[in-house]
Amino acid sequence: MLRLRVRSLPLLAAATLLILLAPLTARTTSVQAHMLTHSSARVTIFATGLNNPRGLKFGPDGNLYVAEGGLGGTQSTVGQCPQVPAAGPYTGGFTSRISKISQDGTRTTVVDQLPSSQTNPMLGGLTSGVSDIEFIDGKLYAMEAGAGCSHGLAGTNNTIFRVNADGTITTVANLSAFVKAHPVANPDLGDFEPDGTWYSMVEVHDVVYATEPNHQEVDRITRSGQITRVVDLSTLFVPPTGWQGPTSLVSHDGNFYFGVLGTFPVTPK
Repeated sequence: MLRLRVRSLPLLAAATLLILLAPLTARTTSVQAHMLTHSSARVTIFATGLNNPRGLKFGPDGNLYVAEGGLGGTQSTVGQCPQVPAAGPYTGGFTSRISKISQDGTRTTVVDQLPSSQTNPMLGGLTSGVSDIEFIDGKLYAMEAGAGCSHGLAGTNNTIFRVNADGTITTVANLSAFVKAHPVANPDLGDFEPDGTWYSMVEVHDVVYATEPNHQEVDRITRSGQITRVVDLSTLFVPPTGWQGPTSLVSHDGNFYFGVLGTFPVTPK
């Protein structure tokens, strides 16, 4: 997905460690809020040794869990299935993982050898793998974004999966199959990711809600694996010129709020 990955490039370059921001040590007045001021926040490196970290969640044990996109790989599916021309050919491997960071910053692997893919070198080899994680009833769930034949990994799919106590995983829902069987109203055929580029998810009442920016959709996934579409933004923001892909997502007081990524160049309003 060209738009999503290019917009994320400045973030990926710096996303190799976790940063802890201490509370501000001084306040600014309402007048100062309208001016550019230097922050007095104290920045501390909390953990290192992460490979393209994505979603972060604190677990019921008080430790921080991190979804890592991984390092991609060398496997290719050129000639086997469609890929976005400007982003492909994708190459992939099984280098994605989920890590646990203890309170002293020590990293340990929760589960690894998960699908990870990368774009062509002209786009910087931008990497996708596990994109986000959630805890439901004390169990760890994760969302995969770098899998699928369209991402260079034959025989794999983007999924929601559960991490078991013994370190194995159980597929809960097949996201790739859902988007292929239930296309949005107005897909952008010039920049179309068949397996999707799943971005973030939140849990509300034991149900997961996930954003997929390339197809412009937000979906609802139950723990039994049932997937239903909540909103198809392609009916409101028709691509290619009107494309608005949902990325970040939160729930508050019964409402969902999500950020969207637009097209380039960015025109300030």
